[in-house]
Amino acid sequence: MSTAIPEAREVDFSVRKEDWSRYQSTDGTLIRVRIIVRKIVRSIQLGPQGYPNFSLESMNAVSAIVPDHMKRAPSTEPWDPRKDIGEEMKFEALEENWQEYHTTDGFKILVKPVLMKVWRYSTKYNSFGEPVYQVNVQSLINVEKLPSPAAKELVGS
Repeated sequence: MSTAIPEAREVDFSVRKEDWSRYQSTDGTLIRVRIIVRKIVRSIQLGPQGYPNFSLESMNAVSAIVPDHMKRAPSTEPWDPRKDIGEEMKFEALEENWQEYHTTDGFKILVKPVLMKVWRYSTKYNSFGEPVYQVNVQSLINVEKLPSPAAKELVGS
């Protein structure tokens, strides 16, 4: 029994918006998260609603703005996720922003990072003297059709 690989192709795209989503942890740290899309691949065949299936290759960008009173000397040993034990932190969403990408074949890809978990490692400090944080981020994805150039002209007139 063989499994057929669906026909797909990579599409070029432009970045329209890549802003930070911001979360406040209970220790006063501001955690900023965004998803950076590096590659978009779409199926050749369209579904019944006129949309192809999209696959994204992306990476998470995470930054923490830590209050000064929490900073210490940088650790001499690196953080080891296999043995270091962190403290799970509660947090609240301040703003969750959609990243926006437009493909050259007429689709708008929207990606929103959602922070699910935060751990602080108070025994390990980075090169800036900040506690090391580990996060779990999930991506929400939505696809919309961009108006065709002819439709844009009609709307503009």
